[in-house]
Amino acid sequence: MLFGLYFLTCLTSNPTHCVTRVHVFDEDVWTPLQCLKVAQPQMAQWQRSHDRWRVERFRCGKPPRDDGARI
Repeated sequence: MLFGLYFLTCLTSNPTHCVTRVHVFDEDVWTPLQCLKVAQPQMAQWQRSHDRWRVERFRCGKPPRDDGARI
């Protein structure tokens, strides 16, 4: 199963307003090490185009089997 990048972003004007985002890579990423190698440039690119948001933390991982109920 392919790895993805999961990162938490918060508004710079309101740090309590945070959103978890998921990035699926264009290339195949099969290991955590591969994910870490491509994660930082991807987050930097995202950050440059979203200057009102700040990346708080991130992780590389596999998508959950069940993403929960849609409300």
